[in-house]
Amino acid sequence: ALAVLVVASGLSIWKPVQFGWLTWLFGDFDVARIVHFAAMSGIVLFLLVHVAMSLLVPRSLLAMIRGA
Repeated sequence: ALAVLVVASGLSIWKPVQFGWLTWLFGDFDVARIVHFAAMSGIVLFLLVHVAMSLLVPRSLLAMIRGA
């Protein structure tokens, strides 16, 4: 869901005239910027938590790499 929000809000920020209908769905350009920032922050937080979890339990990282 976050990836869809990032792409949709990114398109409405990148080309607000060509994707006017998409910008309109977000409310306006500024709301699209806020949604884009929040969704990207969510993706970064998701990645940081998962990397930290895999580093805290080193055997899980080896199991992911080896598939066992």
